[in-house]
Amino acid sequence: MTLEPSVITHRSRSEDMTAIRLVIIVPTYGNWTDCMECLELLSRQNEPGFHVILADDGAPTSAPTRVSELPFVTHLRLAHRGFAATCNAAAELAISKGATHLLLLNDDTTFGDSFIGTWLRKIQETPDAILGPIIYYHDRPQEVWFSGGAGSILVPFVRFRRQPEGQMPVDILTGCALVVPVSAWKDVGGFDESYVTYYEDFDLLLRARSKGIPAYLVVEPELAVQHKVARTAGRDGPWPREYRLLSSRLRFIRKTYTGWSKGTCLALAGAQLLFNLVLHLPAIPSLSRLWQAIVDGFQSSQRDTSDRGRRISVRSHPPGVSQ
Repeated sequence: MTLEPSVITHRSRSEDMTAIRLVIIVPTYGNWTDCMECLELLSRQNEPGFHVILADDGAPTSAPTRVSELPFVTHLRLAHRGFAATCNAAAELAISKGATHLLLLNDDTTFGDSFIGTWLRKIQETPDAILGPIIYYHDRPQEVWFSGGAGSILVPFVRFRRQPEGQMPVDILTGCALVVPVSAWKDVGGFDESYVTYYEDFDLLLRARSKGIPAYLVVEPELAVQHKVARTAGRDGPWPREYRLLSSRLRFIRKTYTGWSKGTCLALAGAQLLFNLVLHLPAIPSLSRLWQAIVDGFQSSQRDTSDRGRRISVRSHPPGVSQ
């Protein structure tokens, strides 16, 4: 794996001209049909100045032979440890090879031919910021799935679905498509692997905010991403995904909120669990796995202690927030 600098350069804070070396991290867990579509879209990009690490989270099936035929792709095969750990391992490899910026990109996303070229231009304009695009539903491409927002007690429960006119500062972005400068990634220490899956992206953004690292929602047609929502997570029915969501949601609430806001969020988490029990009928959860998810959500990790100073100030949520 050799990283060539992009033809686009930016002037850093020190006013030295620095080449952008963008590495795209595509985590996958055996969703090869969608993953290959994503890689083929990357192969057709107008801008060649990037490399891809296909971060294979111990997929139960082997990668298609086509993966080895793509010269810009490094297939990183790992033991199954979850989204956060897989992305961290891929980021470590990218950084060791000289990456200056990481683009985390879900394997079930689609985008246009100018996607990477436009990202390189935006990175040139704001090299030290975390950036994210508007994400749309793949099967309803005019409907927003996620568009970032402010920190509030609604963060664990709703998706921000606005259609803003231009670039705007935000507290929260999704790891579905996320540009992170390597300097920022190192500063916050990557994803908290105790989340395994879900909420690790929100947690990272809030830790970055506490360190003064800006984050922006970038609104440009060339950056629009269409997401085939929960293709991998939903293959075994609703409850395996719900166990992971519940565990990570409880952990996020415990780490992020204090006082009345923490109590309110925990009560809302209980109400949402009851709602999901009805919503997913006739599917019934395993009581033992449901209890284990709750226990896991209340267990402390080493980072829980180190992040005690990182608490969000609760804000009123912006217009356009919907569930």
